[in-house]
Amino acid sequence: MMEPDAHTLLARHRASSSRNGDTSAMPGPGPERSTREPRSKAGLLAFLFVLALVGWMGSGYLGGSDPQPIAETPREKAVEPFTVEAFRSTARAITQFVSSEGQAMPDRQTPVRAKTGGTIEEIVARKGQFLDEGDVIARIALADRTAQVAQAEAELSRRQGEFDRIQGLAERGYSTRAELESAEAELAVARAGLASIRQTQGDVEIRAPISGVLENFDLDLGEFIEASAEVGTQIDNDPLTVEVQVAQQNIGRVKLGQSAEVNFITGASREGEVTYVATNANTATRTFPVEITIPNPERDIPAGISAEVRIPVGETPAHFLSAAILALGPNGELGVKAVDETSHVKFYPAQLVRAETDGIWVNGLPDEIRIISVGQGFVSDGEAVRAVAPKAGPAGDARPGDAPEPAEVPGLAGDPADGAEATEGAGRMIASSTPEAGAMDLDAITGLDPGDLAAELSTGGVPNRDAVRMAQQALNALGYEAGTPDGLVGQSTRDAIRAFQADKGLEATGDLSAAFAGALIQAIGAGGLRP
Repeated sequence: MMEPDAHTLLARHRASSSRNGDTSAMPGPGPERSTREPRSKAGLLAFLFVLALVGWMGSGYLGGSDPQPIAETPREKAVEPFTVEAFRSTARAITQFVSSEGQAMPDRQTPVRAKTGGTIEEIVARKGQFLDEGDVIARIALADRTAQVAQAEAELSRRQGEFDRIQGLAERGYSTRAELESAEAELAVARAGLASIRQTQGDVEIRAPISGVLENFDLDLGEFIEASAEVGTQIDNDPLTVEVQVAQQNIGRVKLGQSAEVNFITGASREGEVTYVATNANTATRTFPVEITIPNPERDIPAGISAEVRIPVGETPAHFLSAAILALGPNGELGVKAVDETSHVKFYPAQLVRAETDGIWVNGLPDEIRIISVGQGFVSDGEAVRAVAPKAGPAGDARPGDAPEPAEVPGLAGDPADGAEATEGAGRMIASSTPEAGAMDLDAITGLDPGDLAAELSTGGVPNRDAVRMAQQALNALGYEAGTPDGLVGQSTRDAIRAFQADKGLEATGDLSAAFAGALIQAIGAGGLRP
């Protein structure tokens, strides 16, 4: 048996040492021992790091300090309700109208004809003249009428003699019955011919068939016309008839005998009566023809002009407000946002009743309501809000019962053409030179008569720019912010006027009225200027 060599003995010793856990006694080479020692140190360091991390995390639960408060979210911070401006509005009964446009038509339009032919020898009437029924318009020459009458009389005499002769022979039996009947027929023809000629003598005068204005009349002396020729037209425009087309959804509210307001394009207005309501709609437009008769005794309204008809069909409660207050609901319907008793926003759909120059009438709202005038675009239905009164009068807080007519509106902002032409009276009262924006002659205002200032502020419905500029300067001097004195009645000027009127106990309309002018002159004269 062979003895183990040195390498075999060394391997056995290493295996025995590893089983006993004694790595240090291993007599192996130096490099292998140095590679194992760093690995043991790295594991120890990792273990210590993990232990320190666990201890640091656990210190948060074992420490006695109070936890830091968690930051509030934006929704939790918004505890204060949104502030809006709202005004109270009370519904008022207004008249509903069915409106349409049409054309004024004359009562009668009749052609003028000549009953007999001939040469025109005299023209009595002229075109455009009003004629009563039976008035002479023109005459036809009678030069050949006398000869025709003499010839017809001679023919009648001859036929009468021939009839008498044949009748005598027939009585004695010398003539037949047929000859007698023939002579009698010829006598009748002669009589008819004479009567026809004598009648044409009366028809040589062309007369007016009706009472009315003679139109389309163009006859000349010596002109030959034929029998039944049309020489002109007569128009009777008393009464006038306006025909309009009413939509099928409104025709049920229009009845015979209803009164109607008719406004003509000339500016004239008349009261009329519904005299015809069609029972069959136009197949193309699905509208019903309706006729309104308007008395025109002076015949000052011509026929053929355009007219707007408004037929009152009942009353409905409605609110008067600015169109800027309207908002869209969740389903896209038009309405207003209001504040209820619990200070929450509520959306009410609204229907337009009619429009005025400075606002609209709407219904479908409660009789008493607080309408949001500022901030309605930033709140939604059901949201809690804090409602405050408007600062300078809401945009919709007008006087609903007295909606102004267009001519009474002093002027609209943004139109530089309004008031550009100064009237002659304005030139006498107010200097035409434009003062500087900051300069103002108080004596020029206090020396004016309130009536004159009011007249100049709204001359003919259009504000005089010099007078408005002076009023703006006075309001600014009194502490009311009327904006730049530019002579234009803008929103700032109207707000300043409303605030001034409210302070003076006047009706806060924002209009340049006589009462406003008097109060303004009195305030300047009293020296009530604010610093």
